[in-house]
This record gives sequence, structure tokens and C-alpha cells, in this order.
Amino acid sequence: MRQIWLSLLLTFFLVSSAFSGELFLRSEQVNNGEAAVLQWQGETLSFGVVRFNEEVYYLYPDSDGAIALLPVGLDVAAGHYPIIAALVDLQGQTSTTEILLTVVDKKRPEENLTLPERMVTPGKKDSARISREHNKLKEVFAGRSPRFWTTFERPVGDAVNSVFGKRRVLNGKPKAPHSGTDFRSPSGTPVRPISNGRVALVSDLFYTGNTVVVDHGEGLFSLYAHLSEILVEEGHDLLVTDVLGKVGSTGRSTGAHLHLTVKLFGERIDPLALLAAFKD
Repeated sequence: MRQIWLSLLLTFFLVSSAFSGELFLRSEQVNNGEAAVLQWQGETLSFGVVRFNEEVYYLYPDSDGAIALLPVGLDVAAGHYPIIAALVDLQGQTSTTEILLTVVDKKRPEENLTLPERMVTPGKKDSARISREHNKLKEVFAGRSPRFWTTFERPVGDAVNSVFGKRRVLNGKPKAPHSGTDFRSPSGTPVRPISNGRVALVSDLFYTGNTVVVDHGEGLFSLYAHLSEILVEEGHDLLVTDVLGKVGSTGRSTGAHLHLTVKLFGERIDPLALLAAFKD
């Protein structure tokens, strides 16, 4: 299916005709590990498809026209990347445009932590559990729903004490970069979703303890970890003002805090950068 859309995209490119509107990036430069926000302002579209970094994405209707969130993974090298968009208006006219996104290789700090050895080098039984949970999360994050998200807000009002993408050294062993953002919140602090969405998963996981995953639609998910209490069930629709749980220290944790992970089309992205992209 993806190859079919790629073929259509190339066809549009060959037979394009301009019509009224502008396609632009809210920021023409992003760090790796962030989302690029592509915006269309102009006449109403019946269809819009985008090719970026060998993947295909879609423009979705928005109050200002249409919008697409494009994931720039942590492993994307610095450089200039073309974004090719094919657009179709309500009369069936097609138009294409190409713009460049500049990706910067952000230098991130290193963090050294000491944890129980079981949490750093799991045994056979724990490894089997971790594998099952990984597969379940992968299945959840592969889901595609209509758009629920509107505005974005922080899940708690407390300060950040560990940023996204930090290079982590656990008990002297280099590990994968920090997958999200940690907030220094006291135990019991109410946690709210970063935007409207639907609860996709409620579970007690090895690494993240009591965990809630919210599907915001169009490939965007948020995960809330180490909760002391969960106040929602799978399938619940949430507003950005609703409380989904309370801060805790369950799973692999050195103390009470909220860990927030954001996934966009399967790529981890910086939660704070996403929130900042939608602030006036």
C-alpha cells in the first residue's frame, strides 16, 4: 500500500498545477529526536500526501487548513532533507511542492544512575516478561486512529529533572538514551494527558511500572510511567483536563517522578519540543 502511494506521489509531481495556498514548516530547522510540523494554509484540500525520509505521511484537516506531524528520529543524521508534498483540491486539481527541512544533531548530556542489578541486567524470567511487554507496546503504537489531539499541555506543573535523549549509564553500563522526559513531581500528584485522546493501554510493566498509554490519533501516542495509581480504563476517552493517574515510583525508578514518553509513527520524540511547537 505504501508503495502505491509513493507511485501516486510521483505521478502528481509530473502533472502538477498550482492552486491557491501555502505549504510551510513551522520551523525549518529541528533537532534529531523532534517532530517537524508541516502546515498547509489555503483553499480546502480533498487529499494531501507527503514523502519525507523515505516514508509517506498524510496531511489532515486542521482549523488553519491542514497539518502533518513528521517524526525525526534520534538516529537521523544532521543534514538537509527534502519534503515532497502532493495536494489535491476539491475540484480535483493537483499541485506539488518541495521544501527542505534542516536537521541538527543535538548534543545531549550523559546521566549516571545506580539501580538494583535486576533492573539493569534482567534474568531469564524477567527478560521473557520484558520481551512480551515490548511486543505488546509495539502493537499498541502501531495502531492508527482519527485525530483526537488539539492543544497540548504539560501533564504536571512540576520542573523537569531529566530530559529526553540523555545518554544513560546504569551501574557503569552504557544503555539506550533516555526515552522521554522526567518531571520532579511528589508522589500522589495528579497526572493529565498532554492532549485529548483515548486510553490505549493500562498495564503494570517491568520497566515503567503502572503505565497508561494514550492514543491521540494520527500516529501520536503518549505514555505515562511509574504511576502510584491509575484512574482510567482502556477505551476511555480523555480530555486534556482529565486526570488519568497519580505520580509514583513503580517499576524501574529511583524515586517518585513522572516519566513521559511520546511516540510519533513509532519514533520516540522529545515531549517538551512537541509541546513548545504548539505554543504561541
